[in-house]
Amino acid sequence: MMKPGLTAILTLMLAAAWAGGCGYSLSPSPYGLSAPLTLSLPIASNRSNFKELGPHLTSAVIDRLESSPNIRVREGASARLTLNIRSAHVSGGSWQLEDYTRTPVDSASRVASMTVEAVLEKPGPGGRPATVRNTFSGSRTFLVGSNQSQIELRQRDALEWIINDISQKIGQTMFSDF
Repeated sequence: MMKPGLTAILTLMLAAAWAGGCGYSLSPSPYGLSAPLTLSLPIASNRSNFKELGPHLTSAVIDRLESSPNIRVREGASARLTLNIRSAHVSGGSWQLEDYTRTPVDSASRVASMTVEAVLEKPGPGGRPATVRNTFSGSRTFLVGSNQSQIELRQRDALEWIINDISQKIGQTMFSDF
């Protein structure tokens, strides 16, 4: 059982922390939005040689944003998120020969990387648009053997991992100051 003086001290400390603000707050959105937001999101433009990445990135970002109860993606909305894949590369890697590295098969280490620019705009006060612009990058290292279908599969998996990573970064970053 607590002593009456200790209970009073604990109560005063809790009240002071509550009144002074303890740094924590409850937000209706995981993205820090004070009000629900409906935005349009066209298919990402793509300047890379991997043309299928634009629709995949767009779909991943939509899935990520719509997991929030406060963000909806709808065509024609006044707010707009634009994505531009600036680059996507897969390095050629260097082969490690079986007898050199004591691995059971020849293998190569490759690196997939991608850079995406995201621009979020919505109508602001006085008719001037409020804009947030960020650049996001991701990379993934993967090993391949000499089998061409394995190389394509591992490359696709690495690029998919990067797309999911960048879509998460977009969701966590773009809406924090909006």
